[in-house]
This record gives sequence, structure tokens and C-alpha cells, in this order.
Amino acid sequence: MKPLRVGFESALSFWRAARLAVQAPWADESVGRVYGARELTLGEQVGRARGLCHADGPLDVVVSDAASRLGRRGDVRSRVWVGPLLERHLLSVGDGTFVCRPAAMFAQLATSMDEISLAEVAYELAGSYALAPDSRRGFESDAEPLVTVEELHAYASAAHALGVRGAARALKALELVADNSNSPQESCVGVLLALPRARGGVGAPGFKMNVSIRLPGELAKVLAQKTIVPDFSWPNGTVGEYDSDQEHLSPAARARDERKRQAFRAVGMDCITMTKGTFRSNVELNLFAHDLEGSLGLQRRPPTARILETRAALRERLFGPESEEAALEALHGKG
Repeated sequence: MKPLRVGFESALSFWRAARLAVQAPWADESVGRVYGARELTLGEQVGRARGLCHADGPLDVVVSDAASRLGRRGDVRSRVWVGPLLERHLLSVGDGTFVCRPAAMFAQLATSMDEISLAEVAYELAGSYALAPDSRRGFESDAEPLVTVEELHAYASAAHALGVRGAARALKALELVADNSNSPQESCVGVLLALPRARGGVGAPGFKMNVSIRLPGELAKVLAQKTIVPDFSWPNGTVGEYDSDQEHLSPAARARDERKRQAFRAVGMDCITMTKGTFRSNVELNLFAHDLEGSLGLQRRPPTARILETRAALRERLFGPESEEAALEALHGKG
């Protein structure tokens, strides 16, 4: 029985399913009882792997060269990968089947995804949420990160040194990414903040996400908490708080958010708040970008019409069509 190595989009599906599973999806004892000690046929291997990956279409199987392709099978898509693929880059799921670990899988995805899509995947892999399309919010919180941005960067750098296709794109995408995102929405905000203005972003990289900041003793007593955790924080003392509609509408939540803002100000940090509405309106987004540039001390010329047009397109890609109501509210409220 030849080793079957699963990678690319199929590996991504596997890891997404694994994060939502109560137990590891490859730890089903019934597998051994069904097949016993007999070696699986290739068809059985592929079928089991497709089940583990929740694959509706062909299974992405990694091969070292064109000569190693698995022939004309409708349930398999053989994909050549010449990047590093050592034992530490693979997870054994039994019966001769292996799944590429996140760092190798991420570099593989760079052969077909653009930088923005790659950055969103990297935020997910290094974040504390798991995508759950069937849930109300579309994700589940408190998931363990699968990998760190540093680990993703290390593998992509090794692949780039070998001249592997896609590695350079993976490295560029990782320039937009930070560890510890708490939600897909925070990840999209991170992409928007990190991208340069010429590509539609705010051009404010260098932030950390959800990193604890210790409060001085007296302030900690007053607020009855020893630390605060901003969604985004920059080295100069600027912090950004993303308040989504769903989780910050109640009076208790609003009061909590105001206490956090007071705490930031008390320790000399400038807190800039983002809401869901910030990203539903081009006008609101441009006002937010201007305020953030001021807080960060960035001296820039006003954005050109081309920059604003590109930013509007990026905003729509990340957050959906602009709300006409939000745009009108922004014009009347800020004009």
C-alpha cells in the first residue's frame, strides 16, 4: 500500500473539520474493525480520506512529480508539489494516509489563491476561531490556533529558497497577517488595515491582535481587572477596538466597552473604535482611515480618487456591498 498524501484544498477542508470535531476525525475505532489487518486498496484509501476531508469533489493528492500521478481517477486530483514535505510536515491518519500540516498546506494554496484570500486563510489558521457555516454566526469561538504566523513564514521561506512556485506569494500574504484573530470579521479588518493604500487598504501594518496589556495597580483596582485586551494594538500606543453589532448592542456590553476605552486613555493609549457600520459605508471607512492615520502620526497626502476607488472595491470584497442607508447616515452625520 503506497502512502497517500493529502494536500491543498482537501487538506484545508480536513483541518477545518478537525477544529470543529469533538474528537479527532481520524480517531474512529470503527475503521480498524471494518478493514482489520488487511491493507486497503487505493479506492478504499481515497474513499476514507475523502470522508475525513468532507470532500464533495476529487481528493487533492500530493505527488512529487508528474510520473507519480495516480492515473485517470475521477475521485482523485494528483497535484505536483516540490516543496519540503518531510515527516514533520505530515500528519498520519492511519492506513497509509497522511495529511499535510497547515504550514505546508498554506504554501500549497499559494499556487492558486491570490494574496488577499491567502491572508484570510492565514488569519484563520493562526486565529482562535473555527469556521462553522451551519452556525448562526458562521464560526465558533475559542478554538486552538493550528499554527503561528512565524511557522507559516518559516515554511514559506524554506520553499522560496528552493524556488517553489507560490512561495513568494505566500510570503507577501503573510505581511498582512497577525496571530490571534478572534473572528472572520476581525481577520477582514486586519487585511484592510495592513494592505497599502495603493491596493485599497489603510496602510497601517505592524499591529498585534488580542494581546493582553497590564494595567497599573490603582487603575486595576478601580476597574476590577488586571489587564485589558485590545483587538488591535500598534507600538506607538494606538489601539483599535472592533465592536460588532451582534455582540455590542446591549447596555451591559456598551458599558463594558466604555470602561475599556477609559482604561486605554488612562494608560496613555489612544483608542479608536470600529463598528460594523464603519465597513458598510465608504464614507465611514475613509473617515476612520483618516482618524487612524492621525493617531499613528502618519503624514500623508489626501487619498486620490484612484485610491478611494480601489479602497471601495476592497471594502466590498471583504465586507459586502455598501449599505445605501449607512452611506447616507455618514454623509448627514459627518457632513
